[in-house]
Amino acid sequence: MASHWAAQKSVNSTAEALITLTALLFWMFTGIFSNEDKNASSIINIDNDDIENSSALVSAKTFNAKPKISFVVLRGRTEADRNVFIAAETTGIIENIYFEKGEKVKKGDIICKQSVDARKAKVDEANALMRQRELEWQASKTLVEKGYRSQTQLAASEAAYDASKALVKQMEQELDNINIRAPFDGIFNEKLAEIGDFLSIGKPCGKVVDYNPIKITAQVSEKEILNVKMGINGRANLSTGEKVEGLVTYVSNTADPATRTFRIEMEVENNNSNYKDGLTAEIYIPVKEINGHLIPPSSLTLNEEGQVGVRHIVNNNIAKFSKVEILGDEDEYVWISGLPERVIIITVGHEFVSSGDFVNYKLQDESS
Repeated sequence: MASHWAAQKSVNSTAEALITLTALLFWMFTGIFSNEDKNASSIINIDNDDIENSSALVSAKTFNAKPKISFVVLRGRTEADRNVFIAAETTGIIENIYFEKGEKVKKGDIICKQSVDARKAKVDEANALMRQRELEWQASKTLVEKGYRSQTQLAASEAAYDASKALVKQMEQELDNINIRAPFDGIFNEKLAEIGDFLSIGKPCGKVVDYNPIKITAQVSEKEILNVKMGINGRANLSTGEKVEGLVTYVSNTADPATRTFRIEMEVENNNSNYKDGLTAEIYIPVKEINGHLIPPSSLTLNEEGQVGVRHIVNNNIAKFSKVEILGDEDEYVWISGLPERVIIITVGHEFVSSGDFVNYKLQDESS
C-alpha cells in the first residue's frame, strides 16, 4: 500500500513538473512572439514614415521669362458713331416715305417728303418778280448812260434786283425743305411718322444711325486714367464672341461726378455694319511691358492660405510654393508674374508636394 502511494505521488509530481514546464515554455514563446510583433510593427511604422517622407516623383518644366504687355482691362459697350433724329424744317403733311426701317441710306437721300402746298407757286411768283426787277435795273442803266437817271436811282434799282434774287433762293429753299434728307451715310433705324401725318418744324420723321466706325465706350478709374492715352491701339472681345481692334480716339478730361470715372472711346472699323450697337465688350488697352511667364493653367495651385501660385523646384531638389499674379491669358496658357527669370515649375504632381519636400522630378522638354 505504501509503495503504491509512493508511486502515485511520483506520478503526480512528474505531471505537475510537466505542466509547469509547459506553462513556462508558453510564456517564453509568447513573449518572444509578442516582441517580434512589436518589432515588426515598429519596422512597419518606420517604413510607412519613410514612404511618407521619401522623395516624390513629379514632372517639371523650365520656363524662361518673356516680355508681356500689361493691359488695362475695362468693361464697356458698343455705341453708334452718330445717332440723329431727322426732323422737318417746314410745316406740312407727309406725302411719302421712301425707305423702310433698317435700310441703308446715303447722305442726301430723301427719306420723308412733305406736301408742296403753295410753295411751288411762291417760287414761281418770286422768279417773276426777279425778272421784273432785272428789267428795271437794265433800264435804269440805259437811262443813266443817257443822263435821264441819277446814279442813286440806278443803285436803288440794282438793290431791288438783288433782293428779288434773294427771295427766289429763299422760296426755293422753302420748297426744298419739304424733302427730309439723310445727313450722312447710315441706317434708317427708326420710323417715327406715317404718310398723312402733319409735321411741324422740328418734329422728326425718323432716326438715322451711323455704325461705321462703331465706338466702344468704357469708364476708366482714377487709378488707371493716366495710363490711357489717345492714339493707342487697343482690342476688345464682344459678347457675340467677335474680337476687334481699334484706336482710342477720346479720353475725357473730366471725371463723372457720380462715379469718379473717366469716359474713353475706341473706334473700330465697321464697313459692313457687322458689329451691333449696345453689345457688351471687354476692352484691353496696352499700358506697359513687363516680364512674365507663360504657363499651362493646370500648373497653378493654391497654398494653405488660399493664395494662387505655383510649386517650383529650388536648390537641392527642394519644392517651394510662390505666390503669383495672373496677368491674363493667351490661347490655352496664362501669363503670370512674381517668379525668378528662369524657374523650374512642377507641372504634374504638384498636388502631392508641399513646400520643403525633397522631390525627384522628370524634366520635360522645353519645347513641349
